[in-house]
Amino acid sequence: MILPRFENPAHAPEHPVGGFVPTHEGTDFESMVQAFSTSYGAFGAKPLGRERGFGWAVELRRSGAFTAVHSTYQSPWEARTLDETPQHLAFYIPRAGSFQFTVGKRAVEGRAGHLLMGNNHEIGNRCLQGGPHRSDALLLDWKIIRRMLVSLLEAPVFETLDLEPIVDLAAPSGQLIGNLVMTIVQGMRNNGPLMSSPLAVAAMSETLADLVLRCAPHRLSGHLERKKVSTVAPWHVRRAIDYMYARITEPFTISMVADDVGVSLRALQMGFRDFKGTSPGAYLRAIRLKAAHDQLRDPLNLQSVREICTRWGFFHPGRFAVVYRNAFGESPSDTRSRAAASL
Repeated sequence: MILPRFENPAHAPEHPVGGFVPTHEGTDFESMVQAFSTSYGAFGAKPLGRERGFGWAVELRRSGAFTAVHSTYQSPWEARTLDETPQHLAFYIPRAGSFQFTVGKRAVEGRAGHLLMGNNHEIGNRCLQGGPHRSDALLLDWKIIRRMLVSLLEAPVFETLDLEPIVDLAAPSGQLIGNLVMTIVQGMRNNGPLMSSPLAVAAMSETLADLVLRCAPHRLSGHLERKKVSTVAPWHVRRAIDYMYARITEPFTISMVADDVGVSLRALQMGFRDFKGTSPGAYLRAIRLKAAHDQLRDPLNLQSVREICTRWGFFHPGRFAVVYRNAFGESPSDTRSRAAASL
């Protein structure tokens, strides 16, 4: 497979070895793993050559939702995600050598000038090949992607995105993503200006998330496109949604919704599937979950997490916490803490 490349050197400036100031460096594999684990979080790794004499140097910078990694390794190695590894959207920019991983049964490889991306919990083991291997990586906290997706779809999302891992740098949308990624990478390198600009970092993280979700192919791209061009739902779907919102805190079944609207249960299910991309039951759960999220984000709301989840029809706090984290990327108590800190 031939991948598109950064054609303009300004889009992918090559730094020579030593072109960044290392925050960590060493000569053995274990010290490298320990440095990454301490600075960012647990992950799995193994050398693909010798462990001793494993020369490496890394500049690792964190600012807001971003972590930028500029690195060089004298020997190849492999990284893998663990359950406890922080979830992020990773952008990989090889400089020398290659970067390889799998997505399902598909093998993906990028070399100098290419840009790859993926959710680290959805892609397979990453192999950093070459001696030496040099690359940049930009990691965006997955919470930002989740929040942006909820904003765009106006409902929580529980399924994986299955992002296309190859950013097409020949396409205008790919150029937008690539240029912004490189701007952020350069702005954080060598303790650059973005390291002291939290407001700029916050704005850039949301802009990058928005660009990826709108421009990069993924499982929900078609639904976002339909939402953009179609604003009028069929009458029975609109009436069903009105019914749900009017009785959102009351117990009712989807059959009761269909009866009130005056259509069959199957017709209602097909209408939601075609227009909302989900089932009526899942849509109801989503708007109730969003209502709970909105209350937890309100610093003036003094109800407990248990009271809020019960109010919106979630009667098992443990299950509510799992569903909530899947939708918003954080626990209900984390949302409450962030809201309290904003006062």
